[in-house]
Amino acid sequence: MNRMPPSVKVGAHVYSVRVKPAAQMTRTDGRADTGYCRFDQLEILVKRGQRRSKAQEALLHEVEHACCYPDLIGKRMTDEQFIEHTAPALLQVLKDNPELVAYLTKEK
Repeated sequence: MNRMPPSVKVGAHVYSVRVKPAAQMTRTDGRADTGYCRFDQLEILVKRGQRRSKAQEALLHEVEHACCYPDLIGKRMTDEQFIEHTAPALLQVLKDNPELVAYLTKEK
């Protein structure tokens, strides 16, 4: 069985990947996040109980946040500028993390 990797290397940092109950993923406004990236703690959280494709999407979404931090936080840019900036970082993440690639591309 292909499980979510316990960690993901993003640039010079290794983020721990943790699956948390929905109750621990709820914001103060009552909305539940499917995932969250804690940059200061080098931690990616993913909500437990999601269907595989949603958990895969949430994990990739948070990895992308990690790829953007701190360079793009709060910046406005075109989609082309964003892609030019993030593609090298995301490519390196995919090369550095074969377990992540296997998890993200597994159907069931």
